[in-house]
Amino acid sequence: MWRENLINAKYHLSVARRLFESYEEYGGKRFLVGVINENARAAASVVRAFLIVENVVGKDSRKNLGIFIDKVAPKYLSDEIVENLVKSLEVERAQKKSPIEYARADRIVLLIDGKYRFLTANRLREFMTSVEESIFELQKKFRQV
Repeated sequence: MWRENLINAKYHLSVARRLFESYEEYGGKRFLVGVINENARAAASVVRAFLIVENVVGKDSRKNLGIFIDKVAPKYLSDEIVENLVKSLEVERAQKKSPIEYARADRIVLLIDGKYRFLTANRLREFMTSVEESIFELQKKFRQV
């Protein structure tokens, strides 16, 4: 089961990277929204794979994320990577709730809880890099098993 999540994470990360490259070439906001969504799917798959490996996966996704942050992630990932994975998931959730979104220069602007939030292309790149590094750590763990 964890292998399926690993494959899904790789797939969604590759889609996010292609969308990001397309954004750099064409500059449409829909590309950035696609990057947010695909990267969050990749992050969720990585988190689920780690939870399955550690045999602590449950039915409640919020509890699973808490278990991942508190117990599983410190064994394998740096604090920065964990923070970026969680932020990636939070940004996707906020983007879906946001009634307003538009791109300006290299950033996307979201209206979240009555406040404008800016998300830069560089920050999205950091999110993708963190997912990629977590995939690498997951693969490294299973080469030893």
